[in-house]
Amino acid sequence: MFKEAMVVGRIYGIPVKIHYTFLLIIPFLAWVFGSNFSSFAERAGVPLENLLLNPYLSGLIMALALFISVLLHELAHSRVAQNQGIAINSITLMLFGGVAHIEEGLEDPKKEVWIAMAGPLTSLLIGVTLLIALSIYPLQLFPDMRVMGFYLGQINIFLAFFNLIPAFPTDGGRIMRSLLARRSSYLDATRIATTVGQVFAFLFALLGLLLGNFILIFIAIFIFFGASQEYRQTLQRITLTDFKVKDLMTKNVSIIDEDATVKELLQRILTELHSGYPVFSDGELKGCVTIGDISNVAPEKHHEYRVKDIMSRNIKKVSPDDNVYQALKILSGFDIGRLMVVENGNLVGIITRSDIMKGFRLRQIQKDFSYR
Repeated sequence: MFKEAMVVGRIYGIPVKIHYTFLLIIPFLAWVFGSNFSSFAERAGVPLENLLLNPYLSGLIMALALFISVLLHELAHSRVAQNQGIAINSITLMLFGGVAHIEEGLEDPKKEVWIAMAGPLTSLLIGVTLLIALSIYPLQLFPDMRVMGFYLGQINIFLAFFNLIPAFPTDGGRIMRSLLARRSSYLDATRIATTVGQVFAFLFALLGLLLGNFILIFIAIFIFFGASQEYRQTLQRITLTDFKVKDLMTKNVSIIDEDATVKELLQRILTELHSGYPVFSDGELKGCVTIGDISNVAPEKHHEYRVKDIMSRNIKKVSPDDNVYQALKILSGFDIGRLMVVENGNLVGIITRSDIMKGFRLRQIQKDFSYR
């Protein structure tokens, strides 16, 4: 879902990304805020004749300011995590706000509760600060800014409390999981939090249908699948934690020379039923070629093109002693099927998604058997 995001900058060394849905929601919010700016002004106690800016320009400023608030919310999560010694991969601004991609390592409930609370507390602080500032701010100065500040303050306070709803994977759901994990295993706490989150998702969807509110329905979908994904990742991480790459990798690796023709490669694939090969030249690993690479060559050209013409030279490597879950993250992050296992500069094996899933299923079978 987050692969379509582009990096726009770094804060505290954290890459800040914008998802393409962010570019869709900003003009929509600008239109919504602009269309209702007159009613916003009336509720804020600002006479309409005092407004200076085009309402849709004010709406655009409000939309951008709102996402700056969301960025600060996610930065609060990230800074607390960094202070706890946990790495932050990135922050992504998207359709439903923002997401801080935090490295695994939150099995300590005390760490998770403070990280989760940091965001809502920051939103609450922003909201209260804006409203207090407006209460002492002269009414006649910059009336448009007064209206914006009034509603942004209210929205931030609403977001703070909304994020505290125990609908995992929201901040409130994470706080609930951290509290549950103090009395049970982290996986059991995640399972309970996931179930509660999905119940909230169902209630949001039902309310959205009754009110004809599509935003509530979208939030329900986001929470439901977000909770499911969080549980699946937690289950994989905990289940695979004892495995090292060398435990699951394929050791007897078939290789191919970079000067072999595509026709020869295809014959190897059809005979050996492998979907990819490490590519070597003079005993040195040069790249990797897969059955997908062949599709870029016309059949009548198979005898002309060589493996080195179509192979990928950007090799993703792991060490035999690396954790299997970290290998799975690399496979998923780059959307590739295999990793080269290299030790002291030598290829010692290959590990694929199917290798890892076999290990995962084996551990699950062992666990089920132990309960009998």
